[in-house]
Amino acid sequence: MEKNVDGGALATVKKILVPIDRSGYKEQILAFATSLGKAWGAEITAIHVIDPGRGVPGGRVKEKEQEREEEAKREAEDLLVQSVDPLAQKEGVNIEVVEESDSVAKSIIGYAKKNNMDVIVIGTKGMTAVEDFFLGSVANNVIRHAHCSVFAIR
Repeated sequence: MEKNVDGGALATVKKILVPIDRSGYKEQILAFATSLGKAWGAEITAIHVIDPGRGVPGGRVKEKEQEREEEAKREAEDLLVQSVDPLAQKEGVNIEVVEESDSVAKSIIGYAKKNNMDVIVIGTKGMTAVEDFFLGSVANNVIRHAHCSVFAIR
């Protein structure tokens, strides 16, 4: 950490994480993160968390599971590429598909910690009200449990 004029610590932001979901305003979240990245001179990584085994018909049959995993990864990569607009691509936004380990929030938090992210920029409107009530808010869990600062975008 650097010191400011008064001797207090200044936060240095070098890495920003942007979890992308299928919500309609993911472009706004990425635009906000890109602006922060430019201002701070920080590297930006956009991720999408998937659970490739969920929804496999007939249980987790190996062949079907492998097909579903490959399909889920392709869909997630397409989502990320389509979400990262040409400006953000010019700015060098990294994209990565992350497989869910326990929950989406824990996967985001784990990725951020493992990759030494300084800030997470996350949207708060990813889920419907019913999903939010039953499953809990991903954004709220990330805000409460992340090791780093979190910017919540509405």
